[in-house]
Amino acid sequence: MGHGHAGGGSDFSAGKRLAAGLALNTAFLILEAVFGLLFGSLALLADAAHNFSDSLALVLSLVAVRIATRPPTFKKTYGYHRMGILAAFINSLGVMLVCLYLFYEALRRLAQPVEVAGGGMVLVAAAGFLVNGGVALLLLRGRKDLNIRSAFLHLLSDALVSLGVVVSGAMIMVTGWTYADPLVTLLIGLLILVSAFQILKESTHILMESVPAGVDYLEILEDMRATPGVRDVHDLHIWEIGSRQYSLSAHVVVEDVPVSKAQALTSCLKTMLLDRHRVVHATLELESDPCSPGEVCHFE
Repeated sequence: MGHGHAGGGSDFSAGKRLAAGLALNTAFLILEAVFGLLFGSLALLADAAHNFSDSLALVLSLVAVRIATRPPTFKKTYGYHRMGILAAFINSLGVMLVCLYLFYEALRRLAQPVEVAGGGMVLVAAAGFLVNGGVALLLLRGRKDLNIRSAFLHLLSDALVSLGVVVSGAMIMVTGWTYADPLVTLLIGLLILVSAFQILKESTHILMESVPAGVDYLEILEDMRATPGVRDVHDLHIWEIGSRQYSLSAHVVVEDVPVSKAQALTSCLKTMLLDRHRVVHATLELESDPCSPGEVCHFE
C-alpha cells in the first residue's frame, strides 16, 4: 500500500490580513458605539451591533486559519484543514441569516413607511462603507481559500449594504421618497444571498466528502488506468481535506511484479496525480489477482 502526502502551504499572510481586518473593524465599531451613546443615536448603536457580527466572523476565520496550521495527531490524522471549511460553512449561514433579517425589515418598511433622516444615513453609511470595504480589500487576495472567501463575503456584503444606504439616503434627501431605503435593501440582500448560498453549497460539498468541484473523476480514472503497468483501477474515491487540498484512495490491479517495481509504479502514479490533478495525498492499494465480489480468496 502506498501513501503520499504534501503540505498545503503557509497561512501566515492570510492570518495577518484577517488580524488587520479584525483590528480595523473592532476599532470602528467601538467608536460607533461610543458616539451612538454620546448622541443618543439608536441607528449608530444598531449599526455597531451589526459590525460586531463582522468581528465575530473575522475571529472565527482567524481561529480557523491558526488551528489549520497545527500538525496531524493520532486522533486528527489529516490535521485540522477542515476547520477552515467549517468556518466558511458557519460564516455563510450567518450571512444568510443577516439577509433574511434585512428582507424582514425591508418588507416591514414597505408596508409601514417610516421617516428616515437622509443626511444622517449618508454620513454613517459612508463611514461604514469605507471601513467594511477597506477590510474586504485586505482579504481580496485570499479569495481562493473558502474560509477567507466567506469572511470576504461577510465584509463585502456589509460594504454593499452601506453603499446602498448611501444611495437610498441621497435619494431620500433629494426626492423625499422613503421607499428607496427598503427597495435598495431588498436588491442588495438578494445579491448577497446568492453568493452566500454558493459558499454554503461548496462547503457542504466538501464536508460531505464529495468529489471536489472542478475535479474530473473519469479523467483521473482513465489517467490511472493508462499508466504503464496498471491493469485496472477500482474503488476510487476522491475528496477534499481542506480548501483545494485533494485526497484520493484506490485499489490498483497490477501484474505480479517484485516489490521494487511495485514501489516504482506507486511513485509514478502519485507523481502523475499530483502534477495533473493536484492530489496531495494518495493512498493506493496494489492488487495482483483480485477476488470477485463474494468470492473466497485461496492462497497457496
